[in-house]
Amino acid sequence: MKQEQPMPLYPRPRLVKWLGGEKNWSGSVSYEIQEREVPAVEQVRLKTRLEQALSGSFRDDPSTDSSIPISVSLQERLHPEGYVLQWDEAGLHIEYSQPAGLNYAVVTLEQLLSRQGLTWSCFRIEDEPDYPVRGLMLDIGRSKIPKLTELFQLLDQMESLKLNHLQLYMEGYCFEYTQHKTAFPESTPMTAEDFRRLDAYAASRFIDLVPNQNCLGHMGDWLSKPAYRDLAEHPDGMPIDGPYPLTFPPTTLNPVDPRSLDLIRGMFDELLPAFTSDWVNINMDEPFGLGSGKSKERCDAIGLGPLYMEYAEGVTDIVRSHGKKAMMWGDVLTRHPEVAERIPDDVTILDWNYDSSISFAEHCSMLQKHGISYFVCPGTSSWSSLSGRTDNMLDNIADAAVQGQKYGAGGLIVTDWGDNGHWQVPVISYPGYAYAAGLSWCTEGNLHREDELKSYLSEYVFKDASGEIGHFLMELGRYYHLENSSLDNGTYLSALLTRGLKSREQLEKELSLFLRIFAELNGTTVDSFQLNFQYHDMLAWLKKRKEQLGRVDLQVRDADVITDELRNTLRLIEQAVGIHRYMCRIDMSDAQDEVNCIIDLESQLKLVIEEFNRLWRIRNKEGGLTTSTRAMYRLLEQYEGIRQTQE
Repeated sequence: MKQEQPMPLYPRPRLVKWLGGEKNWSGSVSYEIQEREVPAVEQVRLKTRLEQALSGSFRDDPSTDSSIPISVSLQERLHPEGYVLQWDEAGLHIEYSQPAGLNYAVVTLEQLLSRQGLTWSCFRIEDEPDYPVRGLMLDIGRSKIPKLTELFQLLDQMESLKLNHLQLYMEGYCFEYTQHKTAFPESTPMTAEDFRRLDAYAASRFIDLVPNQNCLGHMGDWLSKPAYRDLAEHPDGMPIDGPYPLTFPPTTLNPVDPRSLDLIRGMFDELLPAFTSDWVNINMDEPFGLGSGKSKERCDAIGLGPLYMEYAEGVTDIVRSHGKKAMMWGDVLTRHPEVAERIPDDVTILDWNYDSSISFAEHCSMLQKHGISYFVCPGTSSWSSLSGRTDNMLDNIADAAVQGQKYGAGGLIVTDWGDNGHWQVPVISYPGYAYAAGLSWCTEGNLHREDELKSYLSEYVFKDASGEIGHFLMELGRYYHLENSSLDNGTYLSALLTRGLKSREQLEKELSLFLRIFAELNGTTVDSFQLNFQYHDMLAWLKKRKEQLGRVDLQVRDADVITDELRNTLRLIEQAVGIHRYMCRIDMSDAQDEVNCIIDLESQLKLVIEEFNRLWRIRNKEGGLTTSTRAMYRLLEQYEGIRQTQE
């Protein structure tokens, strides 16, 4: 570790002082711990973790040097999650004020021992976080529910990133509500015992596992069932006028029907006892059609904002009856600031935005002005994209961190959604997790540090002997620049796969309609769909990524699974590129070329589906797989029909 070089740590600590000289680690250590420090030392498993880290470092070179003294000192003046590390001729000295701070000191040491080796320049680190709450929200409500072992592994990764807050977003039947079980026979939900185990594991890593259940919008899976359909604002769907009129399916509960609150009360009576967190996320976002169906009379009388708040107050009362505080999304509030004064002091607003072209500044300023407790919530940009949208992710998270810090946000939670089947594999989202963790820990110190982020992913997360995986993942999320598409919150290639084989004219009409519908639902305006797809550049990009993946050499437990997941992700992208080629008849001179293209696509898609199913079952529960792959099988049927017609 040369003093003029940055310390190999991610997130980069707040302050590093070089003290001059260097010292080698020894294979043995001795501890100086006072009685009042013993509980924290035992809670964070300091001795066990350091000795494990050292045993790995000395695996091939046992040391005969003298023992390294390690002293631990409780210093109440420090930030509750802060710590001091000093490495000098006297050995290692650790200072902390609360067990969480001591834990993050150990996390820092573990990373240094893994990445730096055994010879360290003498230093002093003084470190503490910018954001009190540094979190991740993972969507388990749409198709994909990870197995418990995967969630334990996720918590380990979060601890390594100094994240302290996890939510598992739920909208469908992804928790085993016993009173509703018979309505969802196809599901394989999380159980109360699953959450209790996960809650205890999270707490041992200083992570707050926060229960999460949507309570108003995004209730489509429930309202599609006959037993609950009558609770919808629009039980028969919401008509949308325009040049191509259609009916939007019921997704929003009727807020004036007391049975809606009865449903939520029953859910929380089962769900909340499994969690020790003080918080509950009630969501309440995107209540499409609110006030235009069964609740229209009440909405006309008092207004949309007050109608929304009446129902929200009913849900927060239920939360309080369990001794907890509510979080809720801010999309309705920011459109109806007239109800800002009705937000209670014990409610935290989650301000979300996933588009890098839109700054968090306006909403953050408004929320601060009204004295509302809030968090900023950017996204990983991984959903509806196959392999992510790297630059949108980097800019979106950076803006959230900077504006949130400027305007007094109390936390930063990065979101990882599962729209359109949740096709992105976990590794695709890791750059977003890590970047959000870095900026929420120390915004200024970790802003625009892409090279350090890539090194962290390669050296520490995936232990890639080739050193390429970090760069590969970032470049994997950059193909969308070759699409030049006006779609937002997703990519054109992902849309091709989920919408099936169509003529170019029909697809462009559908995508323009899609953009218009969601603009109307969200109260915005949008132009028609635009595309300038760079087909041959995309082929060259695919070739480079395949070659790069071939050089990757991961040294982690699930290395083969990760590599296979990435290989199948490239197959999905290649499949979509092939659909574009067929749709636009690129490099085709006659009907036989068209038949050959379909034959190739059909063969490739069969392999994609086979691998997708196999890899899904390794990490995730079975329920949701059929829904996730429905678009793939529909596309396969189209290929078979075309081939049989033309052969």
